[in-house]
Amino acid sequence: MTPHPLVAGAARAVAGLAPAVRRLLCDDAILRDTKAAADRGYFTPDEDERVRSWFARYLTARSELSETIRDLRPLAQPRRDGEIRDATRMQAFIVAYAAACTLVNAGRGLVREIAHHTVVQRKLNEQHAGQRIPRKQYTAVYRSLTSPRHAWQLAQAIELADTNRDAIDAAAADPILAPVVDVIESNESVLRMGVRQYLRARLRYRWHSYRRRRASAAQQGLFHLAAASGRVIAEMRLPWHRDRLRRAHRAHLASLVRPGDVFVVRHDRVMSNLFLPGYWPHVALYVGSAADRATHAIEVDEACAAAWVDPHCVLEARKDGVLFRPLDDTLAVDAVVVLRPSLAAADVAAAIARAATHHGKLYNFDFDFFTADRLVCTEVVYRAYEGIGGVTFPLQTRAGRLTLSAEDILDLAVANRGFETVAVFGTPHVGNRVVTGADAAHALAASYQAGRS
Repeated sequence: MTPHPLVAGAARAVAGLAPAVRRLLCDDAILRDTKAAADRGYFTPDEDERVRSWFARYLTARSELSETIRDLRPLAQPRRDGEIRDATRMQAFIVAYAAACTLVNAGRGLVREIAHHTVVQRKLNEQHAGQRIPRKQYTAVYRSLTSPRHAWQLAQAIELADTNRDAIDAAAADPILAPVVDVIESNESVLRMGVRQYLRARLRYRWHSYRRRRASAAQQGLFHLAAASGRVIAEMRLPWHRDRLRRAHRAHLASLVRPGDVFVVRHDRVMSNLFLPGYWPHVALYVGSAADRATHAIEVDEACAAAWVDPHCVLEARKDGVLFRPLDDTLAVDAVVVLRPSLAAADVAAAIARAATHHGKLYNFDFDFFTADRLVCTEVVYRAYEGIGGVTFPLQTRAGRLTLSAEDILDLAVANRGFETVAVFGTPHVGNRVVTGADAAHALAASYQAGRS
């Protein structure tokens, strides 16, 4: 049976996340940096930047895995007898189990391979406002890894997997689920930690926690002498109760957009946004309806045409891959900017056709701009427009990697270099209303450039 759409999307996410986690844990540069820092007793500025960037990617992958499990939970609940008779429930459990295996492997890899020294542990526990990483994230991962409640939940998952092993093996014949079964086979052994190993791990965490509290107590006295308010962390908190963009606002924006426009969006409630730089972390490409495709004579292959059907009118890279999505899905956000390329209609059509060739690819959790088989969100826009009509995106070096952030694209619009600002919604300066024209351009610049000064 064809997997439920939610299961299929989650399977694609896990298929992309599992190898990304493996590569993160085997990153030679990070392994060298952490060893060198442990040997000398501190991190150099270059090492600090690389490790901070690496940890942001690690936490993003971890957040996406956790979110995938949460998304599947309603579909994956077993019956009381332990048998999952419903095919959809079985498929959901297989994908959630693979995500859990990967999540545990990621945690143990961090503890054993990366944060093997207190110097590294302290570094990973630091707050980093640039990536919005809160304090004590290493300790949070370690605590989760050794939590008795989590250990009990994993034991139940292992028992359920063993009960339904034939169904898991049979899922390898499904092209969507086959990569997920491979993930289980590669990572499942890390879940089967014996009681002695668990107790040793729990004891190590308790000792780590005790040492951290002692050091923290000493540091807090100095902190309060330097900053009497003691509320630095408040500057990082997200406005959790911000109103979302409503149906009327989406309808207004739908009346303004044209094929080829770029959405730059902000989800205040998405946890992975905590680890992405800047106020604006995500982009999507509005490609228009099937009728727009015909009007602009945009040629695509059969598979792409089958996916690009109403109401799917946005090409967007998210954890489940590069897919055509409904406008309401993309605009389920708290803030949005609409950019328009300053190009002739024929050039825009060519850019959309080029972007459409990437439909169906996995998400690039490595954030590597030089691999075209997996794409990050900004790469969809980059690969659509780079070199067309003179449009050029200046890639920026961050922690030793060439990257293009959402705000790098916004910089072009602010400078009127290839893009113009059409509309803005949801920034602190405009609130819950759509503004256009000069007001939109001003609101855009104010929304993120103030945070850079």
